[in-house]
Amino acid sequence: MDCRFIRNFCIIAHIDHGKSTLADRLLELTGALSQREMTAQVLDSMDLEKERGITIKAKSIRLHYRAGDGQEYQLNLIDTPGHVDFSYEVSRALSACEGALLVVDASQGVEAQTVANTFLAAQHNLTIIPVINKIDLPNARPDEVKAQMESVLAIPAADALAISAKSGQGVERVLEAVVSRVPAPTGSAEAPLRALIFDSWFDAYRGAVVLVRAVDGCLRPHQQIRLCFNNEVYEVESLGALTPKPVVLEELSAGEVGFVIANIKRVADARVGDTVIEAARPAPALPGFEAIKPMVFAGLYPVQAHHYEALRDALGKLQLNDAAFFYEPENSVALGFGFRCGFLGLLHMEIVQERLEREFGIDLITTAPSVRYRITTTSGEVLEVDNPTKFPSPSQIAKIEEPVITAMIITADDSVGAILQLCEEKRGVQKGFEYLSPTRVMLTYELPLNEIVLDFYDRLKSVSRGYASLDYHLTGYREGDLVKLDVLVGGEPVDALTLVCHREQSYERGRELVTRLRKLIPRQMFEVPLQAAIGSRVIARETISPIRKNVLAKCYGGDITRKRKLLEKQKEGKRRMKRVGRVDIPQEAFLAVLKVASSSEE
Repeated sequence: MDCRFIRNFCIIAHIDHGKSTLADRLLELTGALSQREMTAQVLDSMDLEKERGITIKAKSIRLHYRAGDGQEYQLNLIDTPGHVDFSYEVSRALSACEGALLVVDASQGVEAQTVANTFLAAQHNLTIIPVINKIDLPNARPDEVKAQMESVLAIPAADALAISAKSGQGVERVLEAVVSRVPAPTGSAEAPLRALIFDSWFDAYRGAVVLVRAVDGCLRPHQQIRLCFNNEVYEVESLGALTPKPVVLEELSAGEVGFVIANIKRVADARVGDTVIEAARPAPALPGFEAIKPMVFAGLYPVQAHHYEALRDALGKLQLNDAAFFYEPENSVALGFGFRCGFLGLLHMEIVQERLEREFGIDLITTAPSVRYRITTTSGEVLEVDNPTKFPSPSQIAKIEEPVITAMIITADDSVGAILQLCEEKRGVQKGFEYLSPTRVMLTYELPLNEIVLDFYDRLKSVSRGYASLDYHLTGYREGDLVKLDVLVGGEPVDALTLVCHREQSYERGRELVTRLRKLIPRQMFEVPLQAAIGSRVIARETISPIRKNVLAKCYGGDITRKRKLLEKQKEGKRRMKRVGRVDIPQEAFLAVLKVASSSEE
C-alpha cells in the first residue's frame, strides 16, 4: 500500500485509564470484528490480563478506515504494555510508530505512568494526540485535567479530544485525528530490507511468530532473511497481519506492520528490538537494541520434591513464550532441588508464579526476591552476584554496589508526610518536589532497588489510601554499606533464609527474623538456638526451649539423689540427641523473610 495512506500509532496510558476499552471501540468502529465476535478487552488474550486489567504482551492490529475525505487508510494500532516492568518492550513498540494516543482519565488526572510514557513518546519524536477519557463519570474534571496536561506534560491541550471509550461517545473523532495529525511513515520500498522486531510469541506448530514493522524494503515469502543479533539466516515461510484474526499477505512493504513466520525455533532467537535484514543485501541494524537483563531474582522450589521434573518442564514451556524470563537449576540444603529465576520486575515475577500454579498445577515455595549486586573483591576482581548465598566472605569484599532506581510518585497533598517518611526509611534521596495542582504533588526519589522489591508498593498504597501512583526506571549502581545476614538454626546456616541488607538495619532485621522463626519452628526434644550472624559475628539470638518429659512423675518422696540421678540421665540423653538431631523447618518459616521488612519498620 502507498505509504501516504498508512498510519502507525499506539495507545499509551496509566494503568486502568481505559487503554484496552478504547482499542475495543476502535475495532468496532472500523468493522474489524462484528458485534457477535466482540468481547471486552479483545487485545488482552490471557485470563490474567483480563482479571488484573493490565496488558502483559504487546499486540498489533491492522484496521481499515474510510476517512471523511473519502480515502481509505490502513491504521496499524500497536497496543503496548503499561507496567513499568515492560518499559523496554514499550520503547521498542513506540519506535515502530509515528504517533501516540495519550489517554488520561478525566476523574483521576495525570498519574506517574502518564508522565513516564509521555516522556518516552517524546524521546521517540512521536506526534502525541491527547485524549481525555471517561467524561461521562459524575466526578469527571476535563478542564482541570487539560490544565494538568499543559503544566505537567508540557503539551498543548486545547485540542484534546474528550471521549467516553465505554459508551463510544466521541471515539469517531479519535480516528479522524489519527488520520489528520499522525504523519505517514517514511521509508523506501526499493531500499535494502530493514524491519524492526517489537514482539514475538511461540506457536507449537510453526515456531516463533515475529511481529515486525518494515522500515525499508519489502518482505516476501521464501525470501532469505538474517537476524542481526544472532546472525542466523532463515527462510520466510509466510507473512500476514492481525485484523485481529490472522490474514495471510503476499508482501510487507516499507511502513507496514505484520507478522513473519520463518521456522525460528525459539522466541529467544528473535529478540525484541532486533533488526531483520535480507541475507543477500546486508544493511545496518536499526538503533536502540539492547539485550534484556533480569532485574529481580528469586528461587522457585516445588512444595513436593517429586514435582521437580514437572516444574522444570513448566518453566521450559513458559520460557518458550517469554524470552525475558531466565532460570537455572539450584540446590538448597533446606528446600531441596529447585530453580533460580530472573524476572524483569515484581509484576513479572508475580505473573510467572501465578501462571505456574494456575496453568501447570504446581504448588511453589518462593524465596525472598533479591537483586543483582556488583561486588569488587580485595584482589580487584568484579563479580555480579544475584544470590545472597554466593557472596564472598566479608574479608574478601572491597566494596559492594547496588542497583539504584529513580522513582516518580504522584499523590494527594494530605499523604505527602507519610510518603516522605516511607522513602527515608527505604534509604531514599529526594531529587524533586513539585506541586502539580493545589492538591497534587509529584515527588522524585532515588531509591535502592533492593528496598522496593519486598513491600514498598503495598506500603505506598497503604499510607496514601490507594491514591498514590508510582513509576520508576533503573539509573545505575551506587556503592552501599551492605552486609549478608545469615540465619543459623541449631548452629547450621540455612541458605534459603539468607538476605542482604544495609548495615544500619541489620540488627533490627536479624532480631525480627529470629523472633519470628522462634514462633514458627516447632519445639524439638532438645534445645534449638536460632542466630542471626554477619560473617562469624552473631548479632541476634533466640532459643527454642525443648519439650521435656516429666521423669520425676513416678517418684513419690524418697531420697533426693534418686531424682537427681534421673534428671542427669535425661540431660545426657538430650545432649546426645542434640548432637545427632535434625531440625525440620516448616514452609511458613521461609515466608517470614518476606514479612520482616514491613513489620520491622511499622
